[in-house]
This record gives sequence, C-alpha cells and structure tokens, in this order.
Amino acid sequence: MNAAMRTGREHELDAPIGRCGALLSVSRGLYTPCLAERFGVYVAIDADLRNCGELRTEHRKQYGHEPASVADIMAGLYARRGVECIGDLEGAFAIALWDPQLRRLLLGVDRHSFKTLYWSYQKGRLVFGSRLRAVESVKNQLQVNPAAVMQFLVHTVVPAPLTIYKDVEQLEPGSRLIFENGQVKKSRYWDLNYQESASGEKNRWREELRECMRVAVHDQLGDCSPEGTGAYLSGGTDSSSVVAFATERWAPFNTFSIYFGNPRYDEIGFARTAAEQFRTCHHERRLQSSDAAEAISHIVQHYDQPFANSSVIGAYHCAKLAAENGVDVLLAGDGGDELFAGNERYATDKKFAAYHYVPAVLRKGIIRQLADRLPESGPLSLPARYIRRADLPNPQRMFSYNFFLAQAGIEAMAPDFLREAKPAAAMGIAQAHFDSAPQAGSELNRLLYLDVKITLSDNDLRKVIGTAEIVGVRVRFPLLDRRLVELSGRIPSHLKLRGLRKRYIFKEAMKGILPDEILYKKKHGFGVPVGYWMMKDPTMKELADVLNDTQSRERGYFKTEFLLSLRSLNETHPAYYGEVMWVVLMLELWYRRSRTYVTDRAECLRVGAAHAD
Repeated sequence: MNAAMRTGREHELDAPIGRCGALLSVSRGLYTPCLAERFGVYVAIDADLRNCGELRTEHRKQYGHEPASVADIMAGLYARRGVECIGDLEGAFAIALWDPQLRRLLLGVDRHSFKTLYWSYQKGRLVFGSRLRAVESVKNQLQVNPAAVMQFLVHTVVPAPLTIYKDVEQLEPGSRLIFENGQVKKSRYWDLNYQESASGEKNRWREELRECMRVAVHDQLGDCSPEGTGAYLSGGTDSSSVVAFATERWAPFNTFSIYFGNPRYDEIGFARTAAEQFRTCHHERRLQSSDAAEAISHIVQHYDQPFANSSVIGAYHCAKLAAENGVDVLLAGDGGDELFAGNERYATDKKFAAYHYVPAVLRKGIIRQLADRLPESGPLSLPARYIRRADLPNPQRMFSYNFFLAQAGIEAMAPDFLREAKPAAAMGIAQAHFDSAPQAGSELNRLLYLDVKITLSDNDLRKVIGTAEIVGVRVRFPLLDRRLVELSGRIPSHLKLRGLRKRYIFKEAMKGILPDEILYKKKHGFGVPVGYWMMKDPTMKELADVLNDTQSRERGYFKTEFLLSLRSLNETHPAYYGEVMWVVLMLELWYRRSRTYVTDRAECLRVGAAHAD
C-alpha cells in the first residue's frame, strides 16, 4: 500500500516517511501539520486541537516521556484506543493513520469538517487528499457529476458526501473511514443528538447557556496572544456575543468589520455599537464594487469546487483587513443561527406550519378548492400561494423559494442536462439530513440539523475558513465547541423558537450583556450586493459578460435564451436575480479555472493512494 496526505498549504515539503509499503507525507503551511512513526504506526495529521494539553498530559502519564508532536500524541492514543481514538480529539483536524500490522488505513475529520478529506475508491485503489485538486491531479480524466451540479445550483455549494466529480467523495463531518482487507467502511463517531430535556425551566437553560458560551470563548483564547488575535464583528447577535466574552479576557480586543454603501446590506451601525459597548480596538473597511473583482480572482483560484455563497467577498476582505493589522487568529460567530433557531426562515416556516392545525377535511375539501378558484396574480392570489406552499412537506417547503427548484429554473436548463441531473432528486441530500436527525422529536430540530449539515458545515464554514486561508489567517469557532453544540440539542425546541421569537433562549442568556438594539434588531445576514454591482460596475459587468460568450453557451447546462436574459432579469430585481446570476457565473468561472489549472510537484504530494493487495 502507498498512502500520502497533504495538510496545510503547499510550501516546502517534509520528506515522506514509510516502511512496510506505507507512505505518508505532509507539506508545511498555515497550521501545524506533522508526521510521526511511533508505536508501530504512521501518522499524518493537520490539527488545531483544543484539548492538546490534556492529551499531552495523558501521554506523559501513560508512556513516561514528552510527546514530540501532535502526531506522536495521536499514535499513542491509537495504540491505547484503536480506531475510537478519533472521538477523543477536540477541535479541528484531518488525520491519516497507517497500521502496517493490521494493514489498516484510518482517515478521519473533525465534528464539523473544519478540515476536509476527499477520497475515491475504484478497483481496489483508494486515493485521498485534504484538497480535492490533489485527488484530481492523480486521477486522470475525472468527469463532472451532473447531479452534483444540480446540488450546487440549489445550495450554492456541492454538499457532502458528493463532490463536483463522479466517483470522488468528501468525508462527512464527524466521520471516519477505515480501509482494511480491501474493504472501505465509513461510520460516524459523533453526531448532534436532539434528545430534548423534559425540563423547560427558562432560568436554568439561560444560566447554563451563558456560562457554556463564556467557557467556550475563553478556551479558544488559551494559546493565543492578545496582539495576534481578533474577531469578526458583523454587529449580529452571534459575533457580538463572542466579542463580549472575549473582552472579559483581553481588553481592548481586536475586532474587524466590513460594510457597504447600499443600506439593504449594511449593518455597520450595529457593529460600531458593539465595538463601543465593549471598547474594542475596532477596524472597519467600506467595500466598493471594485473590491469584488479582486476577491473573485483569489476565490476562484482557491476553491476546488464551484462555490457561490456571495458573502464570500465580504468574508475575504474582513480576513484580509485582520491580516493587514497583524492578526493571525480570528474568532467567528458562525453556528448560533443553526443551533438556536436564529434564521428568519424558521419563523416564516412556522407560519406555514400553522395551516396544518386546520382539520384535514376542511383543508382538502373546502379551503383548497376555494383557493384554486382565486386568480394567479394580484392581492387575491396571496391565499392560494400561501396554501400551495403550506401544503408542501419539509424540507421541500423550506426550499420552495429556490429559483432552480421552481418551474422557471427548470425551464432554464438544457434538456440533456436535465436528463442527467435529475432535478427531482435535487432534494435527496437535504431530505436525508432532515429524516435522520438523531432523536429529533420536533420539526424545528430536524430543520436545524439539516442547516447544521449543509448551511453550516458545507457552506458557511467553507466560506470563512477558505477566505481566511487565502490571506494566512486561522479561524476558530467558539459557538461550535462540542459542549455548547450538545447543550443546544438538549434545550427544548420551544425555548429556541418561542412563538415567532427567534433564538429566544440565546437572547435571554445574553440579556444584560449585549445592548438591546443588537439583541432585538432585525436580522440582515452577511449578504453582498452582487446584483447591483453587476449592473453598475464596469469590471463586474465585464466579468458577467462571460455568460454570453460561446464557451458558456456551449457548456450544456442552460438554454442560450436564459443566459442571454440574465442581465435584464437582474435589472428588474437585483436582490433576487443577482444571486441567480452569481450562481451561474461562479459555476462558469470554476469550470474555466479547473480546466487551466497546472499541477506541480507539491500538488501531486497532496494525495494518497492505497491498494488492496
């Protein structure tokens, strides 16, 4: 067997190690990738562990010597615990471990896939790497998977376990893969459990949640320096909460914000309120449309798969601002919405769910028949539209606003692509998450679980981590501390979304800490006015023009008339069709980057290959 693993960034390469037919290698880079040959096993690991000190102490007690590296610790842990050792790690990690005695390869990633691993198994040969382009560089003539393209159009990212290529998968969060005796076995070593507590006592949960958040933030700062550490500050509840607890340790704490001239997308006033409240060393930058073009060039080159979350532009410039001010570790507030029901769509969905309290006989026999007689447009059409959407089961109802799942989106696609992509199966991954939420007794928790898997792990984390990597900054996510995540699963659903009040218990926990204007503001999100920029900025207009050239029209995904109509559609409703146009554009730009990418020696060493012999 041959095995190799790339971690960190490509720079100077460590020499690979290997005996008994095993090969593991890493490259030096952004984090602390390392190799070890200890206890008869070979380890390559890239990790930012939160419990490294505890594991180091345990190693000393067990073996009587100081471990030289995280890889040493991992080898000793495997010697004691076998494949269960992965569950003992806290934080971000990707690992490859070869046990020559058992002829076993163990791959694993952390609970939220802060780190990634891609793999492909065909004809007794396993290829893996922490970057998809590493696998791409070894496996010749990979084919784009039309079903994955369809998933991308719906989710703005290709969700795990799919990748953009056929026969290549991504290891899902909290999962491990064992390759032994020519067999591949995947399993979950951790998942978010929704065994709700019988206690709905608000004060108990408020106090426990507040202290759990405080500990999570403080723990993330344990090995950091005040001058080299900061936080994203959007002015939202999550980022403001992280900053509030961080300033308990260090003051003034570094904070970073970006904002836009378009008030539809601007929350800088709230960020300034938080910065003033907690007396941070605050840095901010207003982004112009010209800043988008700079970000896009870096983003398209960095991401191995098409990625169309438009807020990636803001995330890139915020991380860049931090790097320019000497900060190399940023705390991010991602996770609060998906754990504690902070997104507006949860409250909106509850309004549609209320329809099902009407007896089925009335809904089907009277109300629906009356609604069918109402006009298709105008004020009188609102009841019919409400009923049609309310009749959909979740998660289809949650995604029913999506352009590419609507009839107009289907009609925009080329017939040959439709036959291969099978839009009817586009909800398959989302449906599987919704159906499999462990012990979830409420529809809200099933929706939250779906968002933890796709909106968070597949999308938002890739956005924040990827853009930070471009500029050389490491990101940590206090609200995704395992103890806090597991606590969220035990909190009763009605305390997360109380009536239509989003993240109710979270806000109760932060009362008296965050200003009321932040706690109770209307949520904007971290959007970017790409639709307006593609209308008005010459550089962005020129970039969008690639959708009208022959190469794009012959790609085979969309009908020519749809591509030609995108600009006029965007001008009618830039907030909506701008996002549609952006998704199509990022797919095309990825396609062009992927076909011009030149593999070098460092890229080749980012992969592993295992043979069942």
